[in-house]
Amino acid sequence: MDERTYNLAIEINEELNKNEDVLLLNEAEKKMNDSYEVYSLSNKKDEALEKYISNKEIYGADHELTVKSRNELKKAKEALQNHPLVKEYLEIYSRVRNLYLEIDDILLGEFKKEKKTCR
Repeated sequence: MDERTYNLAIEINEELNKNEDVLLLNEAEKKMNDSYEVYSLSNKKDEALEKYISNKEIYGADHELTVKSRNELKKAKEALQNHPLVKEYLEIYSRVRNLYLEIDDILLGEFKKEKKTCR
């Protein structure tokens, strides 16, 4: 990579790190990671996932215990996703992801078009 391109990439990175949504995302992530409630809900979701996988391997997908553990997993995921800190994080994350996709399209859009036409 030539020096000019490298310097432009550094400038883009610096500007992104000043972006309001990126700053909000970092704050939301810290709040979420510091929350014992979120930590507990995440652990419950992980435990429910392990139980579901185990039951599915042992008993098969349609067995009563597997169905029950799948429902418990669904409830644990919903409880985690519906926690206010997680909801806030995911909302901001979506905006930042869209910003990154827009930048990706600007920087690499022409290369993507060329690749599609080569098929």
